[in-house]
Amino acid sequence: MHKQPLRRRDVLTRFMVDLGIHYLELMGLTKAMHFLRRHHVPDTVIARVLHSPENRRRY
Repeated sequence: MHKQPLRRRDVLTRFMVDLGIHYLELMGLTKAMHFLRRHHVPDTVIARVLHSPENRRRY
């Protein structure tokens, strides 16, 4: 069985998620969520990275 890597292959989405996490730290949850949605990050990813930091992917 092949395991998927922990890194996101879509570099642009990975970059947007990293920026969204930075927004979360600086400006709060609402602005981070709006930023990620505006950049078409899937809602499942937004929920994982903003609400469950223990489930974020590690690189």
